[in-house]
Amino acid sequence: MLKVGGSVASELAASTELIVSLVERGHALAVVHGGGPLVGEWSAKMGLPTKFVRGLRVTDEATRDVALATLAGVANAKIVQALIAKGVSAVGLSGIDGGMLRAERADPELELVGNVTLVDSSLLEELIAAERVPVIAPAALDVKGGEILNVNGDTAAGAVAAALGARALAFITNVPGVKDKSGKVIERLDAATVKVLMDDGTIDGGMLPKVEACLVAARAGCRAAIVPSGDDAVERLLAGERVGTVFEAVS
Repeated sequence: MLKVGGSVASELAASTELIVSLVERGHALAVVHGGGPLVGEWSAKMGLPTKFVRGLRVTDEATRDVALATLAGVANAKIVQALIAKGVSAVGLSGIDGGMLRAERADPELELVGNVTLVDSSLLEELIAAERVPVIAPAALDVKGGEILNVNGDTAAGAVAAALGARALAFITNVPGVKDKSGKVIERLDAATVKVLMDDGTIDGGMLPKVEACLVAARAGCRAAIVPSGDDAVERLLAGERVGTVFEAVS
């Protein structure tokens, strides 16, 4: 299971090459992608303000619709097209399709942002069994099915990996892992240590949802890690090597 960027050209090229490489080596994959910069770009074009709280985008109705259009539309289609051009049988989805992701509102301050509470992984399992690669844009239905909620891509990836019982979840980033105050990469983290690092501000901003999602996946038995981009990082992770920051389920 991978969480990738893919909303800008450099991310798209790197993500495509990584996915192609893993498929060619026989790995079954599901991919969740983000696209925050694209959402920000189109929000600015439409004159919509951008605000983040604890690393999550505050999402009113207009911003939610921009996120849907850019993530489930532009970003998802570009990733799928790039993969198909390389011979990968990719299928584009959003968390809404098949009622895959259900969520509850995360916090009134965040407005239309959801915390995933239920994952129906049956559609993904069918696609993976058919040797296809699901490419998932983050979005969810509320638990009653009456409203579409924006969901952070990292949060979605952690929930999907846990539901699939994935062997591994790799967050592909432009940093080598979670760093301590001195700038050194922390090789292993557990929930207790994460809390300390959040409380003292070492882990903040956009790293917060990634770390929280890794803990969700780790508790489900997944080898979850934040790793640098590079064609061998995920293979090294699967081989049990130390790469990036790996999360453990227990303290």
